[in-house]
Amino acid sequence: MPRANVLGLVFALGIGAVALTAQDDRRDRVTRSDGRVIEGRVATPYATDELLVVDGGKRARVALDAVLATDTVAQRVGRFFERRLRHRRSPRALRYLVDWAEQNELSGLARLQATELVLLDDDDAKMHEFLGHRQRRKQWQWPVDGKWRTRAQLEERLAEDPLRLQGERFALTCDAGLLANVRALFDLEHLAVVWFQRFGPELQLREVLRPVEIRTFRSAEAFPKWGYRPRPYFEPPPHGDVGRTFFAGPAPQRPEGLFFVGAQGLLYRTIIGEADRGDSRGRVCAWLEVGLGMHLQRVMQGDAGFAQPTDASRADLVALRALGRGYRLTHLVHLPMYASFYLTENTDSVTNWAAAEMFTTWLLDEDVPKPLRPRFLAYVQQALRERKGDSSTAFDQALGVPIGRLEEPWLDWLNDLAGN
Repeated sequence: MPRANVLGLVFALGIGAVALTAQDDRRDRVTRSDGRVIEGRVATPYATDELLVVDGGKRARVALDAVLATDTVAQRVGRFFERRLRHRRSPRALRYLVDWAEQNELSGLARLQATELVLLDDDDAKMHEFLGHRQRRKQWQWPVDGKWRTRAQLEERLAEDPLRLQGERFALTCDAGLLANVRALFDLEHLAVVWFQRFGPELQLREVLRPVEIRTFRSAEAFPKWGYRPRPYFEPPPHGDVGRTFFAGPAPQRPEGLFFVGAQGLLYRTIIGEADRGDSRGRVCAWLEVGLGMHLQRVMQGDAGFAQPTDASRADLVALRALGRGYRLTHLVHLPMYASFYLTENTDSVTNWAAAEMFTTWLLDEDVPKPLRPRFLAYVQQALRERKGDSSTAFDQALGVPIGRLEEPWLDWLNDLAGN
């Protein structure tokens, strides 16, 4: 596979800058009640007893009752997206957002925003200069591997020399369509904000201190499929630690299953850790990983680069597919990832995807007659963090009811959703 060129580092950090890693990143600040300020990165923002702050090889633990205030990258990223969505129709306001992000130590997002602006308006001299571009013969040139290239030259070379873009919690490597991929990275970054907002406290999620790597491909034909047909997938650590997806159709605005594959990366970075070292096809709990990923894929809606969480996306067709099961819930929770979701493309595979998504969505629904969300999230903790996987006993104990008894109320919900 072609290597990614160094322009990604130029985008993220500027020419001559040193890349921040979890080892030398001190952008989070925790102020103790005694006035002492601890700098580094908060690795456990939702811990219930103490915060773990990492700074290189050093570790500091601060009891929650001794914390006066926090100022974190996560908080600033959240404010960045509030501003970006609010001012999406105003190029002028988005230019100010570049300065705001830079001042708030979000260099990756600052440069990503500036890049989007110059891709939309090649005459934006201020943003070109911010990115370290130069103008020659009325054409702006971009620094790539020590050489200067026009945008057209850069895009022509992407297929042979993929480009890596870096944000805060994600990095994306692409081989075509620079603007579409810049916006895909914005969408992934906002997905991470939503992920922490919706599940951080309940799942006690860890912070993403090393970007989740995503690789997009220009077409289904160029995509290294995993199974019968091209379908986005995430290869967890220690095997690959990368999500792969592709653009499809004549004028695609967003990669296929972008939020699904991004959610898979977040699951492994923030709660699971690593998969089975001896099995590159295995997953800790396949139905749950697919279900959570597809739930977020449906939740995140909107224009490319400006996706927002919504509950308005129709799921009637997915509900109908889930109703086509020839098996009970006790079978669903034991399905293996590769054989049941990727190996073949038939009615069973389509049904498996739909059933995993709809069962997860139902368990998360707070508007059903007897909501199970708190208990379900307790099960997610046990299944993924405590590595109990697809244990039926763990499910029954966490939910407080044998899984078989959930069959009827779930089917009633599905039939209502499908309009039956």
